[in-house]
Amino acid sequence: MADVSATVENVVTGIVSLIKGLIVLFVFANILFATGFDPIGGLIDLVNAFLDGGFAGLLALLVFVAFLG
Repeated sequence: MADVSATVENVVTGIVSLIKGLIVLFVFANILFATGFDPIGGLIDLVNAFLDGGFAGLLALLVFVAFLG
């Protein structure tokens, strides 16, 4: 009976971890992209925000990309 309890606990823990990860993913997606269903447009807006800053914005974009990779 203890094995069944441990197995159920492991399954529930995995499902809760997955749900937490999806929530974090959606929060970051809403920060980076527009809240509509156009992620490409949100990405373009993000890059344009960096490029509108001139040379300093371009350097900030390069640092941002370096952190991602």
